[in-house]
Amino acid sequence: MKKFLPNIFPFILLSLLIVMWGSAFAALKVSLETIPPLWVMSLRLIIGSLTIATFFLILRKSLPLTFEFWKWCLIIGFLGFSFPFSIISWGTQFIPSSLVAILMGANPIITLILAYFFLVDSKLTIRMVIGVFLGLLGIILLVGFGNIDADLYKREFIYGQLAVLAGTFSFALASVLLKHSPQEYSFERTLGSLICGSIIGLFLAYFFSNSSLIIHEISLKSSVSIALLGVFPTGIASVIWFKVIELKGPVFLALVNYLIPVWALILGIFLLNEKINFIIGFGLIFITIGIWLIEKRVE
Repeated sequence: MKKFLPNIFPFILLSLLIVMWGSAFAALKVSLETIPPLWVMSLRLIIGSLTIATFFLILRKSLPLTFEFWKWCLIIGFLGFSFPFSIISWGTQFIPSSLVAILMGANPIITLILAYFFLVDSKLTIRMVIGVFLGLLGIILLVGFGNIDADLYKREFIYGQLAVLAGTFSFALASVLLKHSPQEYSFERTLGSLICGSIIGLFLAYFFSNSSLIIHEISLKSSVSIALLGVFPTGIASVIWFKVIELKGPVFLALVNYLIPVWALILGIFLLNEKINFIIGFGLIFITIGIWLIEKRVE
């Protein structure tokens, strides 16, 4: 029993991430109805920071003041939070939330490639290369032919998909670099990174947002969505993200992408009345097979 619990614990954490991150896409779409994209990114980071800071104060912890600690917090705060959250929020305006989730299914493929170059214990095999090829084929299907109606010919639709892929790359890079960072102070680094991400995010929203944040124009539905987005998929999920990488590494974390698109598809279809055509289905199948081949190396 003592051996079983440490082995199953990372999978429990992974399951929690699937639910939280998979639910984030629908909440993000609703938040964007009355809140500008950069302000969505900024508010969710601020709410996430306040959530973790509350637990931090209850546990009577304190943040380290070393240069090394805050250097990594700044790097992860930008690559893992403010940049991907802002560009994904912008891209989500133009594509269905379920498609956002599917595009982010490229995360394991990107993570594997980055891990090969950044982590010394990562190796590539023929099976993994085939997996990467199939996954990339799935991405091409999604980006090039992910929608066969008039939206396919709109620039914003293509730009939205490319923006989500750019955010996915940034998040994958942050996950790999996080494994390189000092492994102590995991909980503290979560809060420190969220604080740095919040400061950067507030700067970006204030100086670069095309629209101002007008409080009285924010709907109740968007207010509830941004609050939930900040507390769970941003705040609490970030603690779990740091912990999973600490325990099992970034490539294991990429397993979360097996079920996130499925979870988000279900939410998008039943809550937002979104439709998925057969080409998106084929793209998802190729990505899933690619991820399976990549991860099968551990057997």
